[in-house]
Amino acid sequence: MPESIISKSPYTLTLPGNSTETGSLTFWENLELFPKGIQRCFWISGVKEGETRGNHAHWQESQVVVAVAGKVFLEIHSVQGETFKFELSSPAQAVFIPPLNWLVARLTPDAVLLGMSDQAFSEDDYIRDLDYFGKLQKGNK
Repeated sequence: MPESIISKSPYTLTLPGNSTETGSLTFWENLELFPKGIQRCFWISGVKEGETRGNHAHWQESQVVVAVAGKVFLEIHSVQGETFKFELSSPAQAVFIPPLNWLVARLTPDAVLLGMSDQAFSEDDYIRDLDYFGKLQKGNK
């Protein structure tokens, strides 16, 4: 276990775009957060009421999460022991989730969550054991 882990806090972003009578266009181009661009996209849908998704943290990967439909409720626990809660209900809003933040996502049954990552998939980057993450938190207080 690392002696000291420094982590950034998650925060909301307003995504650029425009709306006309024919519809809305929203996009994300942010080379400050993802200097190498988006390396992986994923989407989650069809989550049954009462179920959660996420339930993990990453060692190095950062993500931007958007609710492209429905509502997504995020509860994020930092390695420093802070808890952050976000509600996404517009495709123009997103949350940046830096590494070393444990994510629990709840979706309405009609929701579609879009995730964009700065890293390619690597199972070695996942922290899937909540007890182990808790030990990381205790070591960082």
